[in-house]
Amino acid sequence: MNPSIENLFWSSGPDRQCSETPVPAPSQVTARPENSVSGLSTHWQSQAVGQETLRQRIAFNQLTTLRNGLEADLEDYVSHDVPAIGLNWRKLSRYGIRKSVRLIRRSGLKVSSLGWIGGFTGEHGYPQADMITEGKRLIRVASQLRAETVTVVSGPQGGHIRSHAMRIVGDALAELAEFSELHGVRLCLQPMHALFARGWTFVHSLDDALALLDRAGHPGIQLALGAYHHWEEAGLLSRVAALSSRIGLVTLADWGDAPRHENDRLLPGEGRLPLSEFVQTLELSGFSGWYELEVWSQDLWKLERRDLMRRCVAARDRLAAQFAIS
Repeated sequence: MNPSIENLFWSSGPDRQCSETPVPAPSQVTARPENSVSGLSTHWQSQAVGQETLRQRIAFNQLTTLRNGLEADLEDYVSHDVPAIGLNWRKLSRYGIRKSVRLIRRSGLKVSSLGWIGGFTGEHGYPQADMITEGKRLIRVASQLRAETVTVVSGPQGGHIRSHAMRIVGDALAELAEFSELHGVRLCLQPMHALFARGWTFVHSLDDALALLDRAGHPGIQLALGAYHHWEEAGLLSRVAALSSRIGLVTLADWGDAPRHENDRLLPGEGRLPLSEFVQTLELSGFSGWYELEVWSQDLWKLERRDLMRRCVAARDRLAAQFAIS
């Protein structure tokens, strides 16, 4: 059986016995045809951000290395000079939260994000109040880890009319934003492509996400922006430039000809998307946060651990090399 990402939001079941006591503070590259992507210009300015500068801001998300446990992820990321880790709550829960916090701190890796919280619409069978409580628990752990962001996925619309689903999620975001501010953590709402409507979220477009951020009305909530999810939106580069101050995290993955299922992303440089232009636009617009390599791919997850890391590092270096200063 192929590994897959579980899309249930209630993620603390395996960790019910863990203490809540706070831890003391401490392949072949496919050529991309010119002008192949709707809404993205292939002409961009030649100003460079610098290869090493960009490399130092590309984190690896644990879902890219899904089959690894926490210890293996930390070992591999450190040995390959990955500066930060995007953490998955389920992996931490399976290892034990307190043990995870201690191990991550000892690794020296920064934490670019911890995800997810959400599922506020009740479609997965859990009341909104329980999901908010679970979200607060995750925010507390993120604070202990000095995580830069906590990602939020709304949950599917389910049986709600859209306006009601928007109200439910907006109210939950407002409450959690106040809590996260107290703990020094920033929330980042993740809109996702319509492929993910059934199990993940009804928030698909940038306009959807911005409407929720405006409804919540808290400056501590930003966007988690993924080129994979938004490449079909008209005028994406100009919109990204205008929204750079509202973007807290950027996820990187490439798009093939026709995804077969949810877990069919490609590594940057192996698909159709002009990711270098996407990154360049963000950099020139003042974005200074983390990029995360977040590639949900059953094909990648079948690889041996060493081969998977080799492919990921090659993709990172390929992208960063396009920004080398001559």
